[in-house]
Amino acid sequence: MILSITISFIINWQLSLIMSCIIPLVVGSSLMFSKVVTKQTEDQLTSYSKAGQIAQEVFSSLRTVLSFNGSKLQQKQYVKELKLNEWYTVRKDAAFGAFFGWLFFVNFLVYSIGFTFGSILMSYGNHRTLTISDILVVVNMFAQALGFLNGVGPFFQSISEAQGAAISVFRLIDEAHDENINETEILQENIFDDRSISTINGDIQFDNVSFSYPSRENATALNNLKFIARANQTTALVGSSGCGKSTCVSLLLRYYKPSSGRIMIDGQPITDYKIKQFRQNIGVVSQEPILFGISIYENIRFGKMNATRAEIEQAAEQANAHKFIMKLPNKYETLVGERGIQLSGGEKQRIALARALVKQPTILLLDEATSA
Repeated sequence: MILSITISFIINWQLSLIMSCIIPLVVGSSLMFSKVVTKQTEDQLTSYSKAGQIAQEVFSSLRTVLSFNGSKLQQKQYVKELKLNEWYTVRKDAAFGAFFGWLFFVNFLVYSIGFTFGSILMSYGNHRTLTISDILVVVNMFAQALGFLNGVGPFFQSISEAQGAAISVFRLIDEAHDENINETEILQENIFDDRSISTINGDIQFDNVSFSYPSRENATALNNLKFIARANQTTALVGSSGCGKSTCVSLLLRYYKPSSGRIMIDGQPITDYKIKQFRQNIGVVSQEPILFGISIYENIRFGKMNATRAEIEQAAEQANAHKFIMKLPNKYETLVGERGIQLSGGEKQRIALARALVKQPTILLLDEATSA
């Protein structure tokens, strides 16, 4: 493309300069097309994601949907998202068709402008050296250069679609680099921390801790919280729903950093410990226990990957789960289903408790785990 335009300027720079006015039109329209396709692709993928989320929620909560006769409502919402997706696809394809039509029009416009202004230049006395063959060469060179865009058009569409698809990926990457998210530090831990599990066993102290979630910066989750949880004792945080009890657990596990204040263990800020090694000291049972679609044995072993069979059964006994597990047809090899759907709420929580106990944690956090 660049070589063709260069040759055109060598043959006759006046005619080539006139025809170069088409290039900004082509570049501008290409950028506009790219922006439209990128936006439509982003909307299309968002719609697909919402439709998939609806389907996933229905299948994962099928009993709830059936008990409330909500299948028709969920079906309507699913169809609505698919209709939106269809509209985004039509608009994207229409933009692509219009862009291709515009490129073909530009090709014919090249010939029209070239022959028109070429004949005008030939009629002037100071352009007698310009011949018909020169005009043909210049026009064909420009047509060949712009015709190159017709060939790369499909690739241009693919690039624009990739940009739209990458927006959500880059947004996720940017969120991962947020200063309140500490998971990236785990990947940088290549050396075992000198502090062993047995040495992290002191008091847990929240010293004037304040915190707001990044998505709700105007709402304060914790405001100058101050308390001490003594070692070898049970400490309960009591309060109304939404007062920040689960937030304390998240901060202690270093999912987030406090907006102000410090969290310390043994008088040492928890930020002085490597995250991976620090979390090996802590067992957690969440309010909604999450089980994986694998066997009970593997779910418990997830707490300590090198745990022996005896350690797993001992943890299950401590969590009062061993008896009901042994009554199951496949015992510890029983598959729990997606998110533990084959088990009751209490059974899931007992297995989650066994998973926390198998690692023999120094600190055990129970986030309203009461049904077990």
